[in-house]
Amino acid sequence: MKEIVKKKCMVQAALVLLLVLCFSCAAAQEAKDLTNACIISSPDKTTDKVHDGAYTSFWQSRTNEKPHLEFQTPEGESAQYLYICFAEMPEAWSIEEEINGEWQTSIEGTTDYYHVLVALNGKNHFRLVGISEKKSYLKLNEVFVFSDGELPDWVQQWEPTPKKADLLLLVAHPDDELIFFGGTIPTYAVEKNMNVVVAYMSYSNTTRRSELLNGLWHMGLRQYPVIGDFGDVYMRSLDDAYAHWTKRKSRAYITELIRQYKPDVMLTHDINGEYGHGAHKLCANVTQYCVEHSGDETFMPESAEKWGTWTVKKLYLHMGRENTIFMDWHVPLESMGGKTGLELAQEAYAYHVTQQSTSFTVTDEGRTGNAKFSLVYSQVGEDQIGGDFFENLGSSNESTPSEALEPEPTSTPTPDYDKVTADVEWPVEKPKVDAYGYPLSGEYVHSDDENGLWFYASPTLVIRIDRFFDAEQVLTWYEAQVFCDLNAERVGSILYNPSKPQQKHVQASLIAKQNQVVWGMNTDYYTYRVGRKTITGMVIRDKQVFYDRVPAANRRQFPNLDTLAMLEDGSWRVFHSDEHSAQEYLDMGAVDVFSFGPYLIRDGEINPFIAEMTNGKTPQPRCAIGMVEPGHYYAVLAEGRIRNISIGVSIAQMAELMQKGGCKEALNLDGGQTAVMLFMGEQISRIGKYDGGKTNARATTEIIGVGHSDLIDPDAK
Repeated sequence: MKEIVKKKCMVQAALVLLLVLCFSCAAAQEAKDLTNACIISSPDKTTDKVHDGAYTSFWQSRTNEKPHLEFQTPEGESAQYLYICFAEMPEAWSIEEEINGEWQTSIEGTTDYYHVLVALNGKNHFRLVGISEKKSYLKLNEVFVFSDGELPDWVQQWEPTPKKADLLLLVAHPDDELIFFGGTIPTYAVEKNMNVVVAYMSYSNTTRRSELLNGLWHMGLRQYPVIGDFGDVYMRSLDDAYAHWTKRKSRAYITELIRQYKPDVMLTHDINGEYGHGAHKLCANVTQYCVEHSGDETFMPESAEKWGTWTVKKLYLHMGRENTIFMDWHVPLESMGGKTGLELAQEAYAYHVTQQSTSFTVTDEGRTGNAKFSLVYSQVGEDQIGGDFFENLGSSNESTPSEALEPEPTSTPTPDYDKVTADVEWPVEKPKVDAYGYPLSGEYVHSDDENGLWFYASPTLVIRIDRFFDAEQVLTWYEAQVFCDLNAERVGSILYNPSKPQQKHVQASLIAKQNQVVWGMNTDYYTYRVGRKTITGMVIRDKQVFYDRVPAANRRQFPNLDTLAMLEDGSWRVFHSDEHSAQEYLDMGAVDVFSFGPYLIRDGEINPFIAEMTNGKTPQPRCAIGMVEPGHYYAVLAEGRIRNISIGVSIAQMAELMQKGGCKEALNLDGGQTAVMLFMGEQISRIGKYDGGKTNARATTEIIGVGHSDLIDPDAK
């Protein structure tokens, strides 16, 4: 019996020892980060920034014939891996090892990947060397040295870009693939195991290139993206984008992407640039053109000769109104531990460290949410079910080159909104118009400053501005009637710099001109209140909440920061300053919310408390905007402080003008030198003297506007 017990104890002890050994082996399998323990040096150059943990910084060697970065591992340790994050790619590079006192090339590096892992096989003293026929330098974002073992999951070991793509996603800049395309990459590249090529027009800068690689890797993408070298500048219009990137160069790049990677499905930006970015507009505009012509060998013959021709089967643009589908990015992805595509995109966006101070978010909600797409080109018919970019393509990912085919026509769905009738007199001979009074084609522009009449008409927009003069009151004012097809046009905020919306103030006419805006006027000039001893009020632009601290409703204060909410369906509503929270505005469908006040008209009735506002009783330059019905809007600007021309109006007079114009809802906006009326990129109203004689308009960061016309030269002085 004692012998049996003794044997059992020995077996148990052996098992315990085995478990300990297994645990020790498992622990030993994790690679150690040796970087901080290594001696890292370079001739005549400190190396602190080569491993400071920040991709926002970089290290650059001295320029010489053989720039290098030398590593000596700590005693008793050897380097198994070197992980290099290049800021700039040298012409060539290698790893050299010191053998018998001489440096000898042991590894020739690849220039295919900006983030690259090199297997060193236990080296102790080695160096990274840049190779060029002339003097050059090494420029790195980060380097890491690891011992033998299992590497951290953030260390990138890229695979080649697929030779044949199932899906080609083209974006303008780093992070666009996340903000505007949500869970596309993890859903199709990882969960569905399809060949997804992510292509960028611009990498913006070396830091953002590293950020995009870090974000893609986190989402599970392992096939290296295509990173273009177009420069990154903010572009306010499509023409501005063409001026910077050129139409031919853009078409050549995108056509070569199509022909080289031969995608079945292609995705890119919204035709209107999401929030108006010219580079995004270019991606949509050029991609549509290239998709239609990439099957023609006479179009861009250089790439046709190199790669052959190709016809894409389906092209989707972000957002849109016709042939739309909605993607569900909330489906748990088994391949990614149950996380959803949207969650992974949001996590990946956190790797874009330099962008965290912006107002952009990764969401499938709101006007620019990343779940809505429109099928604008199809060889396989319309989508019937939705929710999958590969509908009608079957389960096979294989495809073969085909002759250029005429895409199947797609039917036009019933408009989302009824078209409002443009009931207005034309100052020129009226062409053929549709049943609602809009011309069937073309643009019609009439500008007569002498007689005070401005007019514009297109198939989706009709505008008439009249200037009036009352000699008895010594009053000059402008009335603008705006009729728009809500399926194509929206009156709303237009920002000078959407990425930094509050920083730079310019003339309102410049914003209108550079964005080629047909009609516009000033806003609530909220930036004047920012940073002062006053409350800014409710400020929402394009569904982004800028400020939401509001005062209690006040009948006497001027301005009392009442609000005008421009809703997604084209309807407008006015409210007391404290009537709703920011979230409540968003929930009701507000795209823009302006705060100034008082509100002038609500449900067709004049605000009964206007009489109590003592500061609003004197005649001043003032302006207001309102809604007659969704799609029909009305604005008034009264000039003031101009001797013998116009003294201005009181708030009560402005309310009467807005009611006379048929407004059901109307808000008083900032007046004085802020008040401007704009037509075809030009200011048509005048500013009275202020501050010792100035007559120029107050600089601003934004305007309210509608319409886009290529007849406006965005570069005109």
